[in-house]
Amino acid sequence: MPVRFGIIGCSRVAQRRFLPALAASERAALSFVGSRDAEKAKKYANEFHAAHFGNYEDVLASKNVDAVYISTPPTLHYEWIVKSARAGKHIICEKPACMDYESAHRAVQICREAGVRLMENYAFLYHPQHAAARDIMSEIGSIKRISARYLYPFPHGGDIRFNPALGGGVFHDSFGYPLALARFYFGQFPESISCVQTMDAHRGIDTAAEIVLHFSRNRALDGKVQMGSAEYASSYTLQGDSGSVEIVRAFAVDADKPAEILRTINGEIEKIQIPPASQFQLALDDFCDVVRGKTQKDFDGELIARAKIKDAAEQCLMRK
Repeated sequence: MPVRFGIIGCSRVAQRRFLPALAASERAALSFVGSRDAEKAKKYANEFHAAHFGNYEDVLASKNVDAVYISTPPTLHYEWIVKSARAGKHIICEKPACMDYESAHRAVQICREAGVRLMENYAFLYHPQHAAARDIMSEIGSIKRISARYLYPFPHGGDIRFNPALGGGVFHDSFGYPLALARFYFGQFPESISCVQTMDAHRGIDTAAEIVLHFSRNRALDGKVQMGSAEYASSYTLQGDSGSVEIVRAFAVDADKPAEILRTINGEIEKIQIPPASQFQLALDDFCDVVRGKTQKDFDGELIARAKIKDAAEQCLMRK
């Protein structure tokens, strides 16, 4: 029997990414759509063939829901994680799951006490290009440095990223990507952190942030995220002992398009194509396997580790 999902929050990422992945999955099924906007809930339910729709509370009260996908504004994530856990629902939550380490630690404790699983949805890590890049690097030598860039134009007016009260700005929206990369490749807490944030006084949000993380054995990650960039960049490069590997489009890959890796050794560049894959469906299916007890994953530990690094970065922020 598939894991029956309810949706809490009809966001753009839910419509464009999660719900299509849910529709394609054999391990999960959409049962309930919840929104504060009744018409939007009905629209999404009709579009993705859900039997039920209503508000958030209706989703949690339903006996037809085993798990929820939370895609509310970030500042509301913790509240609905806690309510979902206490309703006995397993949880996939959009990033960041919590705004700080303290609330992340508390949310994980509550979920553990309730016997439900909590996954922070850094779905990009499930795309097979990252495992392929790690394998290629094992041939080149140990990773010495990761350089990550996530730059994008300003979203349309009215987007929640312009609203500081809803967790707007790049620090909460995009900063977790380089931190998730650091965990994926190094799996450790950094020995030192430096971070610079660029503020937009008129909008009241940060529009750019740069970070450098130093790890043991002389390894490092430098990352930059920027909203309002003239160019779009979603990439990172792994520097090794005798070459490098570049992931050309790292964080948002369309499910029907191949990914491209550039391997450089002794100045010679080789292009490697990775077949199309739905990172959202792969993440969803993995979550369902964990919920059903078929596999084991430390979702909680990764969530807390990322929140701890993010908290440390925020404490040492320099603003300009």
